[in-house]
Amino acid sequence: MILLPYNNTNGNIEVQKQQLLTAIVQAKQDGLGNEEIIENIREALPDVMVSYAETVLKQIDFRAKLSRQVIEFNLEFLFQVIYESVIAGTNDEEILSICAEHCTLNRYEFVRYALEYIHLNRMPSQWEQNNVYQKMIGIVNLSPIECLFEYIESIKNTYLKQIGYEVVQENLYNLFLSNKQTSYFTDLANKSRDNFIKNYCCRTAVLVARTTGKPLDLKLTGDGLILLKEPKCLDRNSGANEIATSQMVQAGKLLVDTLEEFSINAKYVDAKTGPTFNRIKVKLGRGVSYKKVEDIGNDLVQQLGEELNLKVAPMVSVVPGGVVFDIPRLDRQFAYFRDYFTFDGEPDIHSVSIPGGVDVDGTYVEIPLYSDNVTHILGGGRTRGGKSQFEKAAILYLVRRYPSSVVRLALSDVKRVTFGKFDGLPHLVAPVARDAESTANLLDYLVEEMELRYQEFERHSSIETIAQYNLRFAPDFVMPRVICLIDECFDLLSDDKYCDRIETALMKLLAKAGGAGIHVLLYTQRPDKNVIDPLIRSNFPAKTAFVTTRPEDSCIILGDDKDKRAVYLLGYGDFLYKTTEVMRLQALYVADDEDPEYFQQLLLEAKNQNDPYTTWESGLDFDEFVASLYGESSSNDSGKSKATVVTKTEQYKTDFEGSFSFRVQLDEEARNSILNLYQKGYQLDEIVKAVFNLSRQDGRSYKKFRNVVEEFLNSLKGGEEDDI
Repeated sequence: MILLPYNNTNGNIEVQKQQLLTAIVQAKQDGLGNEEIIENIREALPDVMVSYAETVLKQIDFRAKLSRQVIEFNLEFLFQVIYESVIAGTNDEEILSICAEHCTLNRYEFVRYALEYIHLNRMPSQWEQNNVYQKMIGIVNLSPIECLFEYIESIKNTYLKQIGYEVVQENLYNLFLSNKQTSYFTDLANKSRDNFIKNYCCRTAVLVARTTGKPLDLKLTGDGLILLKEPKCLDRNSGANEIATSQMVQAGKLLVDTLEEFSINAKYVDAKTGPTFNRIKVKLGRGVSYKKVEDIGNDLVQQLGEELNLKVAPMVSVVPGGVVFDIPRLDRQFAYFRDYFTFDGEPDIHSVSIPGGVDVDGTYVEIPLYSDNVTHILGGGRTRGGKSQFEKAAILYLVRRYPSSVVRLALSDVKRVTFGKFDGLPHLVAPVARDAESTANLLDYLVEEMELRYQEFERHSSIETIAQYNLRFAPDFVMPRVICLIDECFDLLSDDKYCDRIETALMKLLAKAGGAGIHVLLYTQRPDKNVIDPLIRSNFPAKTAFVTTRPEDSCIILGDDKDKRAVYLLGYGDFLYKTTEVMRLQALYVADDEDPEYFQQLLLEAKNQNDPYTTWESGLDFDEFVASLYGESSSNDSGKSKATVVTKTEQYKTDFEGSFSFRVQLDEEARNSILNLYQKGYQLDEIVKAVFNLSRQDGRSYKKFRNVVEEFLNSLKGGEEDDI
């Protein structure tokens, strides 16, 4: 209670206000609140004085705020205090209220943004992650999946959202297995405002359409189909992964107990979760042979099918320190090509590689063509094994990562449906071969190119390989690597008319083309041992085995009569990569049918990319070479000279020597080749030999061409004599 003066005389109103002001100030000093003061005044004084008191209290509060001490806190200190408060459970309103009392306006604004950032990016506690995960599982078990979508959309934190995305993918896969129609998944996409969830639904719809063979009509509301990169991966210590790991530990112990029932003594070591399968590692007891567990997969399906959700036999392999059992994941993940490459920065011209895939640790693995352990690759597997996607990923990566001065492609596609999208790229040494004859021509051309490259090495002491050549001359001159990719070689090697030519060329290339920078990647659906010569198979240092129908096919591809593991692969890009060791990888999915815009964008960038290097040219033109193989003129244009860059053909020499009055005219290609060789330091005799394949032993033919080349070089010097 406060003592309030009152006098109803109008003449004393100002005195009364002054007395009331003094009483209010004293009451504030005594610790009374504004509401309590107003209540006392309302009981003792008229309304006009109550109104005056309310005005006074507002002025006092305003002055107090203006006169309070504010601090320009260090931002790092302020952020740390806020972060610790959030972790301790302090709500946002309380944090903002305290900061409003003690911070400047600029620092207060920083607090607001810091709170938003912390909520989005902080690493939740294990308890919080587990709690959110269990809540999501509860929603899925009791409610439609749309309720899970709504719950995830309400979550701010990135890591907690990621847990939700993984739960969504797992349940979408289960819905996919339950034979839901494509319209069901597109409807789900329309019901979600989260673009990642929308994307997962659309991708599942595409899988359903592909499996059923029915057309897909993506009629989406809102932003429509937005093909995005996958969300940021959750930290390995996150709650979802902890739960998955915990489950795998239990599965590992169950596996060990089951092995014990088969009289196989083993000890659990660890478990890993990959995109395609979960891997359990055990250590066999002393004296226990691997052969006892090698073919136990079907027994495990029978014993542990329900507990481990085993529908197919797991692959069993020996690794350093133990034996691993690869348990297929029902919620297997795709490894999308676009999520692993940005194509920023300059390429390493000395380390040309192609995409391999993702291993059980989630680590991206590349295949280094420059390595002596790779050089050439033999691959195979049945339909829907993932070969075509692997091949397209390799080509797309090569043409987008490297300019045509660094990488060239020679493609053969007798199925006519895999490589047609790459026609017209500047990287191609020839149009895509689509039959046995054109493939034979292409391989013969590569053999001749190989010989010319070794002639170039011979000119320079101590150079034996393309790697040594490029280390010495790049970036002034770069000898490009040529990757020859042949899809479905079974049809080619079964062709009665051209199989001998193809086999002969392959044997020559496999024997020594790797050192010259020419790499052969040979793929087939049917690796029949009676069709693919053992000598050819044995010259492939690297193998890529996709899922096979028969165990013997696995043995042929992997080059091991006892390695039947490819028959246990899961298809759709699950494959074994063998060099000095064997790795199981998930191939990258190009998704050219799901996202054609992205695919076409990369092709356009490949065609228009900057090429800062000067290419070493052998002078061997594909069209001229093929014409020479069949004894035909290289051109129907009578205005063109026969003096073009060709290989040695007797028909050409006969035509020339039968007409001594013929005047050699150098076309543009021949002039460019001559100039290129001259700038590299070739002598006149060497230029004539390299360009026209003529030497002094060829008599007048050689002399006439030598004179023409000499005149051309002198003309470049303004007519001065050339003493080369």
